[in-house]
Amino acid sequence: MDKIHLRLCFRQVISFFLLCFLFTLLISTPVRADVGIQPILPGGSNIKPGEETPIQMAAEVVVMNVRQATEADNASIKLNPKWYGYDQRDVWFTCIAEVEADFTMKNPTSDTLSMTVWFPLASALENVNWRTNLPGEIAPRIESFKVSVDGNPVDFTASELPNPKGFEYTPLPWASFKVTFPGNKDTLIHVSYLVPLQPSAKGFTMALYYIFQTGAGWAGPIGKAELILNLPYPASMETLAGMSNSLRLPPMYLPKAGKLPFGMTMEGNQARLTWKGFEPGPEDDFAIWLLQPDKWQEIAAARAAVQANPQDGKAWLQLAFVYHSLSLTRTNTRMVFSDQFLDPCIQAYRKAAILLPDHPVPHAALGLFALEPHLAKQNAPADVLQYVQNELQVARDLEARDPSLTEGAIITSEGLANALNYYLYNSATEIAYLGTVAAYKVTETVRATLEYATRTVWAIDHATYLAVWATNMNCWATAGADCTATPIPTLTPTQTLMPKPTRTPTLLPSRVPTPTVITAKTAGNETNQIIITAAGVLALLLAGFAASKRLR
Repeated sequence: MDKIHLRLCFRQVISFFLLCFLFTLLISTPVRADVGIQPILPGGSNIKPGEETPIQMAAEVVVMNVRQATEADNASIKLNPKWYGYDQRDVWFTCIAEVEADFTMKNPTSDTLSMTVWFPLASALENVNWRTNLPGEIAPRIESFKVSVDGNPVDFTASELPNPKGFEYTPLPWASFKVTFPGNKDTLIHVSYLVPLQPSAKGFTMALYYIFQTGAGWAGPIGKAELILNLPYPASMETLAGMSNSLRLPPMYLPKAGKLPFGMTMEGNQARLTWKGFEPGPEDDFAIWLLQPDKWQEIAAARAAVQANPQDGKAWLQLAFVYHSLSLTRTNTRMVFSDQFLDPCIQAYRKAAILLPDHPVPHAALGLFALEPHLAKQNAPADVLQYVQNELQVARDLEARDPSLTEGAIITSEGLANALNYYLYNSATEIAYLGTVAAYKVTETVRATLEYATRTVWAIDHATYLAVWATNMNCWATAGADCTATPIPTLTPTQTLMPKPTRTPTLLPSRVPTPTVITAKTAGNETNQIIITAAGVLALLLAGFAASKRLR
């Protein structure tokens, strides 16, 4: 590939990447910044037999009381806070769960049996991404574990066992304790501990998980298993969401919500699951997304403000912002955590548009919500596209009257324009663009051919000039000034210096064309958003310039 073509391709890639970068920054939801390397926090788990045994788990009842974490709860988990950036926080985790688990163990034989029972103090899942741990770091572990047998506290031993991911990964701690099971009797094992909820790296969600598969080592299925969640807010489709994929921890940057576990019942602040004849495998491990309590408090406060004054347009707009902030998608419109917020969000924007006729943000948001379902397949009907363009024009006109109204807004006319441009970049646009590129290549080929011919003529003339000069110099060295030499040819001005090619290449169209009804306009984003965007653009331009220079 010639350098001209290579530079062209490079410019295309940089331009397209820069556009995508700006698009992402301009219309993404503000999210919390990452803090260090996310630790793999321990979760709840069943007890595990240390050997093959006839002992059965007749029943288990696990109660997980979720509450806001306090500074004292930091002592419930052992880790190095500096390695994860937690040393800058008074409270390491948003929420913590107080776990109380009762296991009714049945000895169906007439013999008294004694054995070692094990409990994982750190996550023992094979699908955990242990590579996120730093070399030499211990696995974050439960420090608050307590166990009793038939109401009597017993001591336990903490041991480091090999990581199921491989010997090169962090060893995992287990608690072990001796239990004697009298023949033909039930034995009650009670464990209690605190587990922090695993926060997502971005967004307003946290994961609560419980490992059932460690209980599969007991004889036969688990007779009956109950899992009870007591939450700091109402248990509903707005505050709980299932995990769409198998549990993978961490970093969970963009958690995707799925359906709630089958059979879950919710009443008040409690969610409950029950299994009978339960033979748990890895696919039966429980994991669920929870909304962070402070976000629920935002929702409750915004709803209360609207109820108190239904004609307050600013209250409706704030409620829409709160709903909108739960979005984690690129286009900032689909409620990933819970679809329950999607329709209320649109209705809140519509109400705000009526009560605040001079405010541009509701129009930009409504246009974006109308376009988003069609972005992937580019199948928006003509009336939808017309509606989006109309809302865009209204938003731009209102922004021009009072740009301050977009300060701190989740979406502006510029964000909607970028989304529309993204949608309009289709196969026909690509064909036209490639045609222009092909024409540009032909032009560059002709130009290069002419330059080559010019340089060849110049090289011949220059070689003749140097040869005559050398002859004269030799003559003068032997005969002095009376030497009759071959006249030195006079170089024309165009031959004196290497001709510089005139480079005014045909301008290529932008990778994402702008529709005729749209003109560019700067949106009033937050100050820090502008700084981040400017820094990113400057870095990309500098990198592109440096790379282009190297290609020359």
